[in-house]
Amino acid sequence: MKPIDYDLHIHTAYCGHAPEMKIEAVCARADACGLRLIAITDHIYEPADRAVIDTIRAEVAACRPKCRVLVGAEVDVDWTHTDGRLVTDDLDGLDYLIAGFHYVPTMGHYPWAIRERRMDIEPFLDVWESSLLGIFSNPRIHTLAHPGRMLAACTELDIYFEHGLAVLDKAARLSAQNNIAWELNELTGHRLPGVWQEQWYRLYEVALARGVKIVFGSDAHALESIGMQSFAQRVLDKLPPGSLSGSEDVLNSKKC
Repeated sequence: MKPIDYDLHIHTAYCGHAPEMKIEAVCARADACGLRLIAITDHIYEPADRAVIDTIRAEVAACRPKCRVLVGAEVDVDWTHTDGRLVTDDLDGLDYLIAGFHYVPTMGHYPWAIRERRMDIEPFLDVWESSLLGIFSNPRIHTLAHPGRMLAACTELDIYFEHGLAVLDKAARLSAQNNIAWELNELTGHRLPGVWQEQWYRLYEVALARGVKIVFGSDAHALESIGMQSFAQRVLDKLPPGSLSGSEDVLNSKKC
């Protein structure tokens, strides 16, 4: 399969947990990988984090990379609510907006395993669903980062995967209506157990059936991860040809 020539989800040292990802090094790595376009999308966990965007934009301009560089953000979903709202509405000037759904609604922690869900399964499924539907109701968002990752972390997938697909089908209808893409996220694949790596394409079948665009992002937090697409290509191998949208198809769909 033809290599993907863009990467629309890359973090930098400014996020606090990617120390080697200096702007100059990120741009140089993207050029070395032959990428045509990248998006630097650092986390915005709270409104004050918005200030770093201007710094990143200035450093990108000073680097003058060969590839086109978008300066966007992965803006977190506000965990204090269950309606999928983002932590800030100050979104003007972003080239690309990813919604980052990381923290369990009403609880406010990042779950890495089922034991870290910290709430009963039924209330969790309710707040997961209401948050997803809220995210996909926000027409300013370009893309949802790593769809399904929280479901994978917080539930026994052999029991709740089909339920999750049904919820995602509801979400896909809103996603198509508001032109919000689903990210084919490389990092997610490396966190899934092997059996679920092979099943993850089914999320994207749901999206495609509803007319939702699929877009690639590595979610790189290390230089060697920029443009990495081994898992993404395995997923695409199980989907119809042409399932992955071009970057411009997503970027031209709206303005932040």
